[in-house]
Amino acid sequence: MRYVDKNRLAMPTGWLARARAAAADVATGGDPNDHSQVWRALKDGLADLLHDKCWYCESPVDRSDNAVDHFRPKGRVSDARHLHNGYRWLAFETDNFRYACTFCNSRRKDVANGTAGGKQDRFPLLDESARVYTPGPVNAETPALLDPCDIDDWKLIACHQENGQPCPTSVDPTEKKRAEVSIEVYHLDYEPTCKRRHREAVQLLADIDEGKWLFEQVNTDPSKRQEFKKVAARLHKAIQKDAPFSGDMHFLLRSQRSANHPWVQDLLEM
Repeated sequence: MRYVDKNRLAMPTGWLARARAAAADVATGGDPNDHSQVWRALKDGLADLLHDKCWYCESPVDRSDNAVDHFRPKGRVSDARHLHNGYRWLAFETDNFRYACTFCNSRRKDVANGTAGGKQDRFPLLDESARVYTPGPVNAETPALLDPCDIDDWKLIACHQENGQPCPTSVDPTEKKRAEVSIEVYHLDYEPTCKRRHREAVQLLADIDEGKWLFEQVNTDPSKRQEFKKVAARLHKAIQKDAPFSGDMHFLLRSQRSANHPWVQDLLEM
């Protein structure tokens, strides 16, 4: 996961007026889905914000049935303690839009590997008693799900280097719980995704080992400097926002920092 600045979203001319009209209809009993073309009109713009990757799992979604996800569901909320017909009043608020792949957004089962997930109508809270049921501010709610649009959340989840399986990065009980809930709800442990994530991790770690060796050789053999720079450039590319699973690769690179290899920190700060 990487932070996505939704304030950079460019909207088509006239979109805000269409959204206001749709919201007014829903406020008087209309069905948000009757106005689905309103949020679908922003799909390409939302995709551009993270280089055509799913905002939850960071998988490229060029071949996926991608969608504009409503972070707070516009319809039924299955996690609510009482009947909840959805955050209908937020159906046309851009702050509530996320860009998601099929496997993160739709309920699916990976029978072969014993996992299931997909956000669909899920929206668990850390404190269910704070759930908002009627139109109004939702600031009192604390989502259990990690949010790619929260500047702090993306660093709370990463992957194991040995198998690409997602994992929490914090030992703080609340932050760990949120990561674990997010792994299940977003289906981040979907095995084919873990395999792709692992391939990227294997390459990254191999490049780190080569970079460390070359960095140490440069002191006695200056001719190795260009080779080192090429490896460093590959590592830098792997943690950029347009790279697959760049948040996980960023985490793995952070774990390799040391006083003997200050160049690792330099890459992270670039």
